[in-house]
Amino acid sequence: MNETTTVYVPENNSNERIDIFLAEALELSMSRSYIQKLIRNGNITVNGHQVKQNYRVKTDDQVIINIPEPEELDLQPENIPLDIIYQDSHIAVIHKPAGMVVHPGNGNWDHTLVNALLYHLKDLSSIGGVARPGIVHRLDKDTEGLMVVAKNDNAHQHLTRAFAERKVYKEYTAIISGKPHHQHGVIDSPIGRHPRYGHKMTTLQTGKEAVTEYDLLKIWHTPSGVFSRLKLIIHTGRTHQIRVHCASLGLPIVGDPIYSKKSSKHRVDYLCLGALKLAFTHPSTAEKMEFSIDIPEHMQKFMNRLESRQLA
Repeated sequence: MNETTTVYVPENNSNERIDIFLAEALELSMSRSYIQKLIRNGNITVNGHQVKQNYRVKTDDQVIINIPEPEELDLQPENIPLDIIYQDSHIAVIHKPAGMVVHPGNGNWDHTLVNALLYHLKDLSSIGGVARPGIVHRLDKDTEGLMVVAKNDNAHQHLTRAFAERKVYKEYTAIISGKPHHQHGVIDSPIGRHPRYGHKMTTLQTGKEAVTEYDLLKIWHTPSGVFSRLKLIIHTGRTHQIRVHCASLGLPIVGDPIYSKKSSKHRVDYLCLGALKLAFTHPSTAEKMEFSIDIPEHMQKFMNRLESRQLA
C-alpha cells in the first residue's frame, strides 16, 4: 500500500525549487534524486497538477507526495562505519553521526542506521518490527549524538518503559541565534502537530506535555548577530522538542531548516544540536550506565568561526 503525505508550503519556503524544498526543509528522509524520480513519475503533485522538478513553490501550495512502498522490504546489512561506544549481550550504545537517518521509511530504504546495525551487531530486538530492529528511541536525521539500541526483546521492553517513565537522562547542547533572558530556565509548553503545516510541530495548548530545561553556557556577539550555546535536558521526548521550544522563544537553533528562516545563512553542514550525554539503568544488571561524547565536529567548527568573528 502506497503512503501519501500532504504538506502546505510555509511562507519562508516560498520560491524554493520543489525538489530542494522537499529534500531539505521537510526532513522526509528522501534524497533529492529520489524526489526528482517521484516528480518525473507523477507521484508528486502541486495543487492537483503535475509539475517539473524545477518548479518553484509558492506560499500555501498544496503538495501531495505519493510514496510507493518497496515490493518487499528486505533490509540488508551495510558496511557503514559505525561508532559503537559500548556493547554487551543486551544493549549497544551508538554515536550516531549527523546526516544519518535512523530507520527506513519514506522512500529511504537503505543507508540508514538500521542497515549499519544489521552489519555490525549480531543480534537486535524484534519488537520495533522489520523496519526498526533494535530501535528504542530516535534522533532526527541531522542531530548527532548518543542512542541506546536493544539487542533482545527483554532489553527493549525495559528501555521502552524507562523512557516512558522518564528515567533516562538525556542531555543536549545547541547553538542558537540570539540569547535567552535568563541564565537558567524551564520551557513547559505542550507540543503538537501544526494545524496547517503538518510537517512541522508547534507549541499548542492541546498538544502533549513537553518540558525542556536549559542553562546558558556562552554568548557570542558578532557582526552577524548574537549567538548562544545552551545545555539542554529534556524531561519528555516529543518530536522536534528542543527545536520547537527554542524557536518558540524566538531563539531558533542554527542550521534548522524547518524552524529558522535563516537556516542557510550561517553555512553549517548540519543542525547545531548534539545529544552529548545519556544515562539509564542497565536492563539486565540494574547497573547505572552513563555515556558522554564531545561536541560534534560541525558545531565546533561553527563555534571557532564565532570566536574569530568570521561570519558572513
